[in-house]
Amino acid sequence: MPRTTSLRYHAAMHAGAYILDLDGTLMPTHDLDNRCYWQAVHDVFGTGADPLDLGAFHHVTDDAILNEWSERTLERTLTPEERQAVCDRFLDRLEEAADSEPEAFHPFAGLTDWLEARAPGTLAIATGGWRRSATFKLAVAGLDRFDLPLAGSDDAPTRIGIMQAARRFLAPEAREATPTYLGDGAWDLAATRTLAWDFIGIASGDRARALERAGARRVLDSFLPLLS
Repeated sequence: MPRTTSLRYHAAMHAGAYILDLDGTLMPTHDLDNRCYWQAVHDVFGTGADPLDLGAFHHVTDDAILNEWSERTLERTLTPEERQAVCDRFLDRLEEAADSEPEAFHPFAGLTDWLEARAPGTLAIATGGWRRSATFKLAVAGLDRFDLPLAGSDDAPTRIGIMQAARRFLAPEAREATPTYLGDGAWDLAATRTLAWDFIGIASGDRARALERAGARRVLDSFLPLLS
C-alpha cells in the first residue's frame, strides 16, 4: 500500500482496544470444536454420538454447557473428576482433528497482518472454550507467537464474565477505551450489547446471515477489510 495509506492504517490499528473470540473468528474451527467437544462428552459418559446445538444452552461456554447438559441428561451435578475427564478427552479429540483436518486451524486471511499492526496491550482473547484447548488451537495455528492474553471458561462461567476478564488483561490506557469485540456467534453480539461494547462479526454463509438478522452492523468474512 502507498506510504500515506500505510501510515493512516497503522495509526488507526494502534488505537483502541480489541477483544477477540477464537473459534470461528480467528480460524474456522467452530464446527470442528463443537464436534470434538460432544465426542468427548459422549466418550466419557457413553450417552450418544451427535453434537448438540449450542444455541440451546443458556450460556455458550464449555463449563456452562457441560454443567447444563449434566443437569438435563444425568440429572445431577458433575464431579470434578468427570469434568477433568471430559477436558482431557476433548484435547485428545482436538489433537486427532489437527492431524486429520489441519486446514481448519489455518488463521483467517489477513489476521496475522492485523495482529502485527496492533500496539502492545490493546488485544486480548475471550473464548468460551477452556484454556487448555484454546492454547492448543492457537499453537497449531501458529498464533501463539503473538502471546495474546487469554480468558476462557476456566475464568468465568458466562461469556460476559469471560469478556470482562479479558478486558482486565489490557494495558491501562486501552482499558479506558470502549472495546470492540470480534466474534462469530449471535451470543457474542448479545454479550456486546449487554456490555455496551462495539461489535464486528467475522463470519460467512449462514453464520453471517444470522448475525445480520440479529442486527450486527458490520460482518466481514475475513480480516482483510480491516487492513484497508
